[in-house]
Amino acid sequence: MDINSSQNGNGRLRESLRTVQALDGRWRFLLDPEDRHLEAPPASSAYSDEIRVPGSWEEQGFGSPPAGSAIDTWTKKLEYEGAAWYSLEFALEEPAENAENEENAENEENAENEENAENAENEEKAEKAEKDAEKRGDAKVRRRLVIAGARWTTALWANGQRIGEEDSLSVEHVYDVTEAIAAGTNRIDIRVDNRMRLPLAESHIHTRHTATAWGGITGGVRLETTPATGIGRAVWTPDAEAGSFRCRASLTGMVEPGAGPLTLELELRDEAGRTVGATSADLAPGAKEVLLECALGAEAERWSDVSPRLYEAVLRLRSGSGSDGGVLDETSERVGLRSFRAEGRRLLLNGRPVLLRGYVDCCIFPLTGYPVWDKEHYARQFRIAKEHGFNHVRLHSWNAPEPFWEAADEAGMLVQTELPHWTMNVYSPRSAVPDPDVHDFLRRELRRIVERLNRHPSFVLLSMGNELADDNGHDALNELVRLARSLDPTRLYTDNTGFGQLPEGDREGDFYVQSLNWHVPLRTEEIAMPATNRDMSAVASLTAKPVLGHEHAQFAMYVRPSEKSKYTGVLRPSWLETIEETLSARGLLGRVDEFVEASGSHLVRSLQEAVERVRRTPGAAGFQLLDIRDFPGQGHATTGILDVFWDAKGIVSPERFRRWNDDSVLLMECGARTAFAGEPIEARFLLSHYGSEACLGGWIRWSLSEGDRVHASGALELKPVPRGELGRAGDVRIATPADGAHAWTLRAELVTEGRTVANEWRFWSFPRPALLSFRSEGLGNVWTSSPAVKTAIPDAIVERNADFSAKDHPRLRDVRLVVAERLTTNLLQYVVDGGSMWLLATESELYDKVGTKYLPVFWNYLMFSGQAGGTMGLVANRHASLGDFPHDGRSDWQWYHLVNGMPAVCLDSVPHVKPIVEPVDNFNRAKRLAYAFEANVGRGRLYVSSFAFTRPEDLKRPENSYLFGRIARYLASSDFRPEARMTVGDVLGLFQLRGIHTFM
Repeated sequence: MDINSSQNGNGRLRESLRTVQALDGRWRFLLDPEDRHLEAPPASSAYSDEIRVPGSWEEQGFGSPPAGSAIDTWTKKLEYEGAAWYSLEFALEEPAENAENEENAENEENAENEENAENAENEEKAEKAEKDAEKRGDAKVRRRLVIAGARWTTALWANGQRIGEEDSLSVEHVYDVTEAIAAGTNRIDIRVDNRMRLPLAESHIHTRHTATAWGGITGGVRLETTPATGIGRAVWTPDAEAGSFRCRASLTGMVEPGAGPLTLELELRDEAGRTVGATSADLAPGAKEVLLECALGAEAERWSDVSPRLYEAVLRLRSGSGSDGGVLDETSERVGLRSFRAEGRRLLLNGRPVLLRGYVDCCIFPLTGYPVWDKEHYARQFRIAKEHGFNHVRLHSWNAPEPFWEAADEAGMLVQTELPHWTMNVYSPRSAVPDPDVHDFLRRELRRIVERLNRHPSFVLLSMGNELADDNGHDALNELVRLARSLDPTRLYTDNTGFGQLPEGDREGDFYVQSLNWHVPLRTEEIAMPATNRDMSAVASLTAKPVLGHEHAQFAMYVRPSEKSKYTGVLRPSWLETIEETLSARGLLGRVDEFVEASGSHLVRSLQEAVERVRRTPGAAGFQLLDIRDFPGQGHATTGILDVFWDAKGIVSPERFRRWNDDSVLLMECGARTAFAGEPIEARFLLSHYGSEACLGGWIRWSLSEGDRVHASGALELKPVPRGELGRAGDVRIATPADGAHAWTLRAELVTEGRTVANEWRFWSFPRPALLSFRSEGLGNVWTSSPAVKTAIPDAIVERNADFSAKDHPRLRDVRLVVAERLTTNLLQYVVDGGSMWLLATESELYDKVGTKYLPVFWNYLMFSGQAGGTMGLVANRHASLGDFPHDGRSDWQWYHLVNGMPAVCLDSVPHVKPIVEPVDNFNRAKRLAYAFEANVGRGRLYVSSFAFTRPEDLKRPENSYLFGRIARYLASSDFRPEARMTVGDVLGLFQLRGIHTFM
């Protein structure tokens, strides 16, 4: 329970009952790297420096520059790991007035008689006697020293007396100093040691990739004084359905004989300060705990992600009977009337289904290198998150400071916190015996977190850590879940976030956080695809409990070097230094903005489908996006629509993002994004409804447009969809024009009273492939060794490579274009002599092959260099070879089957050759790549592409066949006039040369 200065019945502070003395400011300071003062504080004369509290060591110039400069994360400007000593002498402040005298002063308005004056005089004498006794060590108060924001261990001495040691990474360090500190001058010495006490180095509270191995006292130090007989911890159990609170309050101290009966009162005030509920209970003699129940009635206001109403709960302990009894103690804190539970696969907030639209907070603080103690800092984060439609945040292997929780309560964020643990070898494999020191520490942390966060309605979920177990979980993790339930059954718990398989077997959990990227049978490469008739049921249906998508999507975009000017604190973006050096050497710095725009567009388009796929999954409880902002470490993951400072990158507006990330979202199912001209575009509209309405329905008005021109429009009736359900409105079948290639936008809008739900998607239609008869059109013959070419050019000459002989010169057979998958000596000779060749580059024929996939890099290249594809979208330049193939110069779904899984040609050795269609390589590798390019070679001309053109089934797709035809006609025309030139050596440096006896 928070120890705040208490308030009287009229809302005024009772400062004499409870006081908080801030001890922030300048302290004497000493680094102790050799542990010379391990057992006792240094002498006063040994303290050689001063330091500010709150603050970190690095912020104030303590530490040394690191030996190295990280290429995969940021680097501290200064760092120090070891012990440090703080010392402060201070005068203990006396209470301004005693509580009894203050209360009598208030009563004088109603009773100005001589008896009250005499009582006031007697009480003043009693207070003086109490103070005198306190100075003798016979205190009538309790005192505790609170150290906020210290990592990892602290030890406290007060007036030379060793008080103890604390080691929490998750909550404040609290010491009972009642017997050690008295009125007058006092000295306290604090030893802070930031070394890794246990093997938990990957926890995000202090890994070098996130909050760093920081040291200091970053949240401040305070001395709290409370009555010796008073209110201890309060445990709140709200019942949102019934509109009532249950409070179990403990009592501290002993009631002196003859003190009379004790009464504990509970008063609940709304946000306007009005008393809306009150109750009290008499304490039995010797009672150490009391249970209070307070009903708010029909007007009770529930706390939710949409309406985060809070109450002020005032607890007041009286001696004597009725309101005339003397107040022994009084305290207040904010609580929310909220319930959160699982019902089957659904999560219920106040009895209503809720979908968690979440992101992962990885403890990233780019200016301080540690979690800040600034409520407005977190309030700004939550405002931005809410603007983008999020209602949930997961704390990845850390628990946030108190200001975070206060801001989350006010913003209506639903929070999953975690034990500070991301270490696989403690609970994995299943047969592993956990390190007893680690396990005992985590048990203590669990107790501390659950007790500390009890009053916060934003705290709804807790996990025992990140990715901790193998497929079958671990008994020790199950034990922690059971312990958590016993401590507070009003929250939901799970054994770990991300690992373990479903079905869950004997894994304990009220919910599960499983990857919808890669949990079998799903695959990362298929998390988003052009066909939108897929969902995540293959994983979500494996359990009868709620499933959240673990670290969802993780699509990366290009780096933005301009961000480095924002790093004005203790960290420098050292990962950027090597990247900028690479880009400069490659001559690509001038193209960074173009790559940022192209890859950012690609990220957003991919992200929309990845999120909507979860929304299309019946029974899915939500997702945790990794991330709404970039992640600085592990290779630097540029996965955010925001940078690490929570500033927008300009790649998507909040309004557009909310189209697919709001409480209610229109969805679309289709089997394909492309169609042949004249064939219909077929789609089905759905509504994922988690809004405030019990049911949402009406008419969905749709339109299919090309630019500003509406091609078709209509309306579909959507029958009322109950909250928490996925409703289907029906199908649309829209005929496309019989000619021309077109890019379409399908828009849908559901308009009800006071509410509009809208979304849009892209489609394309292409003319059916016209058989290319070069010979009949007088364009000469096409010779090919690729059987698939016969599908598109039926009159092509299809022969083995060996049959293309220099003795039988192709010009004698009027060969105007050669289409081949492999380069042979004879084919190269043909080009050098003035021929035109289209080389369909395949992976086996490339020297510097670079695999690609349509989707962006997963997380980042340095951490997952072996992933299928290491590129970040494409740049399609306007070029005659693409003809009227519809595109906006960036990746979109019409490119998917053309490039997914295809190799890119590396042009690093020929930087003067400009790509026609260019994959954007990841910024770590920064290769110059091409899906298509052209060049003059000798007297001839060479066109190279690596699109999916080499299998007959490839050329059955509308987009593939149409682009193949556009390129073929270009190559047969007089427009085929490359600007760049390559030597034979250049060509041989890119492609393997096959001898004339290679039969393909």
